[in-house]
Amino acid sequence: MKKIRKVTVHAGHNPSGKIACGASDLLDESTQARYITKKVIKLLKKNGIKAVNCTVNNGTSQSDVLRKICAKCNAVADADLHISIHFNSGRDDRKGDNKVGGTEVLVTENVSDKGDIAKRICNQMSKLGFTNRGVKTNRNLYFLNHTKAPAILAEVCFVDDKDDYMLYKADRLDIAQAIAKAVLNHNKCE
Repeated sequence: MKKIRKVTVHAGHNPSGKIACGASDLLDESTQARYITKKVIKLLKKNGIKAVNCTVNNGTSQSDVLRKICAKCNAVADADLHISIHFNSGRDDRKGDNKVGGTEVLVTENVSDKGDIAKRICNQMSKLGFTNRGVKTNRNLYFLNHTKAPAILAEVCFVDDKDDYMLYKADRLDIAQAIAKAVLNHNKCE
């Protein structure tokens, strides 16, 4: 496995209130993804990994946001991995059913370093109580298909699930630590 020395991390949408700002319900995807992104970057840097924030704040459409994110990521020379932070939606469980929607990580192929780190993110998140929805292959996402280095898209939890909301709000920093730890533990297995 290749040691990860430089990564890009970004919140996958425009800021709240703008076009293409992501899902919003009990949690606001744009706001929370920015929080997690900043904390992951800080944790990675603290542990010797070069981490660059490629979040976009001025997209004019969904496709413009995606193009700008990929351009920023691809402009980072020698990046080993691109990480996109998102929050899922579609559970529609605002009252809570004692079932956590959970975390999943999307990749174009579940291979090599990106597959290992994606799996590690899911496993780390499950240690926090989130359902491990696993690594999912998706070959239709613009971001995953238009970056030079391997890319993963992490769906942290569901914005519209009360159980996810409660677990997330208990300590958001734990989530950022889980994502950073997935990268750091990957490097230990070299």
